[in-house]
Amino acid sequence: MPNLNYDVPQDVPQGKLDAQIVDMIRKDSKISTEKIAIELGVSSKTIKRHIKEMDNVSFVGRGFSGHWEITDDE
Repeated sequence: MPNLNYDVPQDVPQGKLDAQIVDMIRKDSKISTEKIAIELGVSSKTIKRHIKEMDNVSFVGRGFSGHWEITDDE
C-alpha cells in the first residue's frame, strides 16, 4: 500500500503536529494556515487537513475578519 501522506514529514509524529497547531492558534487566534505551515515546516494543505480532522478547532467568520476557536472537550 502506498504512503498517502505526501506532505507530512515522516519524522513529525501526527499527535505532536496537532498539538503544535493548537498551541499556535491559542497564541494567535487570527493566525493563517499558511503562517502555521511555515512555522512548522510543512505545507499549508497538511495544516488544513489536520485542522479539518480535529473536532476541537473551528474557524469562525470569513477570510481576514475571522478567527480560530478551540473547544477544550477533547
